[in-house]
Amino acid sequence: MHFIIIINPIVITKSIISSYIQPFLITIAWGNDSHMRTSGDLVSCTSEDFHSYVLGTKHSIESGLERLLSKISDVKLHPLLEFALLSNGKRLRPILTVLSAQSVGGSPKKVEQLALSFELLHTATLVHDDIIDKDTCRRGMKTLYSKWFTKGALLAGDALIALSVNLATEFGPEIMKILSNGGLELSDGEYIDAFLSLDSATKQEYFTKIKKKSASLFRCATCCGALAAGGTPLEVEALGKFGESFGMAYQLNDDLDDLLGNNQISRDLTNGNVTLPILYMYEHGNDAARELVERNFGNRNVTSAVMEEIRDWMNEFGAFRYCKEKIKDYIEKSHSSLEVIRDSKFKSYLMQFSGYVDEFEG
Repeated sequence: MHFIIIINPIVITKSIISSYIQPFLITIAWGNDSHMRTSGDLVSCTSEDFHSYVLGTKHSIESGLERLLSKISDVKLHPLLEFALLSNGKRLRPILTVLSAQSVGGSPKKVEQLALSFELLHTATLVHDDIIDKDTCRRGMKTLYSKWFTKGALLAGDALIALSVNLATEFGPEIMKILSNGGLELSDGEYIDAFLSLDSATKQEYFTKIKKKSASLFRCATCCGALAAGGTPLEVEALGKFGESFGMAYQLNDDLDDLLGNNQISRDLTNGNVTLPILYMYEHGNDAARELVERNFGNRNVTSAVMEEIRDWMNEFGAFRYCKEKIKDYIEKSHSSLEVIRDSKFKSYLMQFSGYVDEFEG
């Protein structure tokens, strides 16, 4: 069974693609400010409305990335940057930057560059992550370092960070400080992840890791989107909390998806990454279950049969149930944080973002 709680909201069929990707969609995402600033219309938005909004905003973000790349076509690293940025990304962080701005009455055009800045920074972390984890495939494609070479990928990641900072500078020192602090927090989370040991890690250490490594950038994206759009301090704080809770739920869901995806070997297990379901079974399983996990933790030659046995043990000892409960808790926290945000369709979209059932892989 393939269980996923939350999002990639871009679950689309060919018929949806053909009907949604029209010039009209760009207007929905970036164009008519008066249309996009509607407030007080909450709002029972349909899933079709939500899909249309997300797909349109994603399309606009990707157009912005293409324009950015065209401006630096003379840079030697351009082919690597193009490969990294124009892959099949979910664009969650920039979408949430825009959506947070709109939820406090802002215009999407005014935060476009900020949204792109968060996507660039996120992409840089993926490029570096793949080198650290020695992953040769991401979203069904070769990773940057495996397609080119490690030195080139490292430099491309550095260039993406530089471009991210460049785009964010126009939004002032406060946002720049939040962005840089978020990057530092993210790096610290990566360091914790690299050295977290299965036999000594605690759940508290795990939650600290994902709060820094994963949730921090979501928090910064939503917080800065609201701040750049002129949100009140209360609104900025509320949307920052929303982003953090969403990010925690998203990472927990990603951990589950890694283990429950159909016909796949867990990347986290073979890379030796401590995740909550693995840690829970190691703490609460019997001797046989613990020994099985220990023997295969960091083993890149795990077989499908062994993987299925590990899943069975996890199910028996309640690891999956425990993770699902934690996801639910963080989704509820994300919803609660929005109580101070004015009623609008954008607030409704935020609520749908954290509760959406995702069937998209990658």
